[in-house]
Amino acid sequence: MLYSKKGSIPKPQTDGTDGWVEVADPPVAPEGMETVWWHHPGWVVRPIKPDAEEGFVWKWSQSEEQWNKYPVSVNTEAVIELSGFSGMTVSSFTANTSMLLGD
Repeated sequence: MLYSKKGSIPKPQTDGTDGWVEVADPPVAPEGMETVWWHHPGWVVRPIKPDAEEGFVWKWSQSEEQWNKYPVSVNTEAVIELSGFSGMTVSSFTANTSMLLGD
């Protein structure tokens, strides 16, 4: 028997605190399938995640019970030249972050 607390991945024993519940052992998945813990509903037997494709990512939809393919945004590098800041160095930069340089 396995134990889960607040939907956590089941473990063979608890840490002794309150709130642990018994859950069934995972079912054996047939060829081409895998068994994963998905709180709620619990153990899910689903198809194995498809192979990676450049420019896309696969995400599991429990409501649709299928893998869905989504495009990944392309990372690009941008060079920004600022006048009047000779000799200053920016060691890192994060997208969607504003930096105000000046007096």
